[in-house]
Amino acid sequence: MIIQRYLVREIMSTFTATLFVLLLIIVGNTFVRLLGKVSGGGLPLDALGKLVFLGSINGLIKLVPIALLIGMMLAFGRFYRDHEMSAMNSAGMGPKEFYKGIFLFVGPLTLVIAGLTLFVIPDLERTSNNIKQEIKQRPEAAGIPVGEFMHSKAGDKRITLFVEDIDEKNVRMQRFFMHIKDDSNKIDNTPQIASSDDINDQNNTIEPKKIDDVEVTLSAQQALLYVDPNNGNRIVKIENGSRYDNNKTTGEMSIFSFAEHGIHIPALEINISKDLEAEPTLSLLKQDDRESLAEIHWRLALIFSAPVMALLAFPLSHTTPRQGRFGKLAFGILLYAVYANLIISGKSMIEDGKIPTWLGLWWTHLIFIALSFWLIYRQYGRSR
Repeated sequence: MIIQRYLVREIMSTFTATLFVLLLIIVGNTFVRLLGKVSGGGLPLDALGKLVFLGSINGLIKLVPIALLIGMMLAFGRFYRDHEMSAMNSAGMGPKEFYKGIFLFVGPLTLVIAGLTLFVIPDLERTSNNIKQEIKQRPEAAGIPVGEFMHSKAGDKRITLFVEDIDEKNVRMQRFFMHIKDDSNKIDNTPQIASSDDINDQNNTIEPKKIDDVEVTLSAQQALLYVDPNNGNRIVKIENGSRYDNNKTTGEMSIFSFAEHGIHIPALEINISKDLEAEPTLSLLKQDDRESLAEIHWRLALIFSAPVMALLAFPLSHTTPRQGRFGKLAFGILLYAVYANLIISGKSMIEDGKIPTWLGLWWTHLIFIALSFWLIYRQYGRSR
């Protein structure tokens, strides 16, 4: 039991150090990438910290398997270098005793990863998507996305916007288009003063008056989207444009030209494709389409990748005195790259129907588990 606690302490220290270094690399790359968007005006400064934090937590969970593999290989590599492994083997310790110590640490770690993967990561993805959606609606985040038809709704009015280009400062929108359509019932039910023409002779009632159905289209050379500091309303100031009022009730068309025109618009309802990574696990289990099942297998693969890498790291770290501590580290990283690519490819194959959903990604784990047992047998089976 003392030896097993010693193994747990060594594995934990090297794993933590490795995970910290990898996390610094990921956070650094994420920070630099997002900082470039901030300097370019495509991302508000106040959202930088939130996105870096969410990306760091998400990356931390996904880095656990590779950090565990590298950390364990470094720990056992030191045992071989300092001849501690030879002493333990001479004392009668075999793979069974080593794996008891290994999974005293990896077992609870896997349970933590399971909870984070199944419940925390989807929440992080939803939060990140909400932040990105809110950013796209803010005028300081380049106003309205360029080259996209954006749809918004305010009560019964539907608004369509399109911007062809935007200036270098991400402030003024060039070649602006707006279409406004009222989907409400075109009947005015407010009380009216009755006249002889309004009264129906048969039932002596007042007929409600119909409101003209008018669609408004605006086009301009440039426009500016900003927020009124007094009331927080979103205002579009349109410059050097034309307005076309199409009265569908009477068939009349009115055309106006203006130098400056202001209009209030609500927050844009941005259409975002369904992101299964943000779907709760329980919601995915209720669906039977291939995409949802592939996402479930993906999350399970993230969970089981930690014990699989722990199982592989022990025989893979075996070195001779001439090989040195880092003799097989590059080979271990290469195997992990193959393992990760098989999982990614397997997910796509499940979505395309090339792999049955009952098989899922279990075959990837079985391949590397079999490789681990073969390496153990090669190193210990012949002498015991």
